[in-house]
Amino acid sequence: MNNINRYELTRTDQTTDNYTLVIYLNDDQTEFAKELGHIPDSKMNLVTQAKQIAKNRYPNLKVSIVKVMIGGMVITAFPLMNNDASPVEAAELKPTNDVEKSELIYYEVRAGDSLWTISREFNTSIDDIKRANKLPSNTLQLNQQLIIPKAFHTIGTGDYLTVLAKNYQTSVQAIKEANGLTNDATKLGQTLLIPRLINDQSTTPNPVANTSILYTVVSGDSLSVIAKNNGTTVEALKSVNNLSTDILSIGQVIAIPSVTTTPDPVEETKQEAKTYTVVSGDSLSVIAKNNGTTVEALKSTNNLSTDILSIGQVLTIPSPTIEAPIAEPVEEVRSTFSYSVRSGDNLSLIANRFGVTVQNILIENQLRSDVLQVGQNLSIPNGISTPDQVNNNSITHMTHTVQSGDNMWNLSILYGIPQSELLRVNNLTTTSMLVIGQQLTVPVHNIAVKSVVSENHGEYLDWWTEAQYVFGIGKTATVIDFVTGETFAITRTIGANHADSETVTSNDSAIAKSVWGGYSWTPRAVLLEIDGRTIAASMSFMPHEREYIQNNGINGHFDVYFGNSTRHVDGKPDLSHQTQVEKAAGIR
Repeated sequence: MNNINRYELTRTDQTTDNYTLVIYLNDDQTEFAKELGHIPDSKMNLVTQAKQIAKNRYPNLKVSIVKVMIGGMVITAFPLMNNDASPVEAAELKPTNDVEKSELIYYEVRAGDSLWTISREFNTSIDDIKRANKLPSNTLQLNQQLIIPKAFHTIGTGDYLTVLAKNYQTSVQAIKEANGLTNDATKLGQTLLIPRLINDQSTTPNPVANTSILYTVVSGDSLSVIAKNNGTTVEALKSVNNLSTDILSIGQVIAIPSVTTTPDPVEETKQEAKTYTVVSGDSLSVIAKNNGTTVEALKSTNNLSTDILSIGQVLTIPSPTIEAPIAEPVEEVRSTFSYSVRSGDNLSLIANRFGVTVQNILIENQLRSDVLQVGQNLSIPNGISTPDQVNNNSITHMTHTVQSGDNMWNLSILYGIPQSELLRVNNLTTTSMLVIGQQLTVPVHNIAVKSVVSENHGEYLDWWTEAQYVFGIGKTATVIDFVTGETFAITRTIGANHADSETVTSNDSAIAKSVWGGYSWTPRAVLLEIDGRTIAASMSFMPHEREYIQNNGINGHFDVYFGNSTRHVDGKPDLSHQTQVEKAAGIR
């Protein structure tokens, strides 16, 4: 029995007295694993051994099935009629790779998919998907199976698989499959991947039905280049791959259409109501437009009294109603009104929003340039409707009682606010002494989620009033390079005029270095994933001066800019960084 590592007996069916003999082979039996159920003469002794185990060790039990496993994977299974009966012929043995799968935990990569689009669809991060599937790069293959992580849970006291399954709304079997577990035993400190249950993809229309070529995006590609090289059009590529923008990611799988055709119209049918989970950048108007309904219908169905949404909020999408009669066109209501400039605004966006021209706004407000300031009041001449001027940002306050060892710097980091602001609110200076038991007022900035130009862009946040509170000192974020899609982790370690940051590990430094082609002051447009939000930013990768994170492959920190960030040296804006921030936000 040199091939056998161990074996165990499990009840095949709780309602009968049938048992299954589970045989675990040594991990070095890879040749046998590749056979996937076909056992040549040299391996027939395994069948004999299984029969002997059942007869000698369990003579009074009915062993009806033998299951063979290597490294947590079922490679084959075969029946035993009884302990004395001969096993089935080797040629009749069939692979059972999918015998135990009771839950669908795998997402199958489709044409047009990239780690970026998949992470957005399932409201997770690229890094978590790569970690869950042990992916060495962002490259995907068509029909590749991926586990979509819901969480990574570290086992604590009282954490049983049944408890985890209930808390994460999944199943014990799904957790076991995702982690290669053969039983329900767990250990304190063990980290388990909690998989997301995937709806059956078999009923989803095949987006590559009329294609003959599959292409993986590489550095330097664009839709126009791919279209030209393959004798097709950008529009055909976007249609076949369900692309809403021209932005591609390295490793993205693109279907090349062999024939450009117009699909036959399909008769619409009334659909059942479905649910939708709010993500960063969503608004009622965006959700209504994407789902063929109205803001009023959404608010009525979900009993909403305001238009304000929260990330993670679950909405019921009402079924679209098919009308016979065509509604009469509604006459536009236009008026002249005042508008207060918000973060991310420019004259072009404002003009498009209210159905006027940039020139009309310039003339009406006697502006000599198109430079705007947050909070600036503009008169909108003969615009469509009156805008909602509610500012969703808010500031609340909490109380901190001074304890032994407290100082203003550590408290500012703890609560994610600048030290200067904490001092000012409490009428203190840097030389003020704290007393144990002293009550300090701590401002809490609640930064509203901003609308985004598209799912491939980030929120534009003003550094001084918004971004520095979302990306506070000590906060870790995932950086996504806007052009290549490469990802790595950084932590903000210091910085008042912009976010001085450092990579978390040597691997993160290596990825950043590959993106910039070495160390460079050149700013690049990036997206930062922070607490479920995607923020537009600009980053250079030239480590310099003070460092706080050791053994991460670099010496010093680098610069990350947001909207209206300034330089440390002179306190003035940096146009090159500002340009890249606006590029990441899709407003330039």
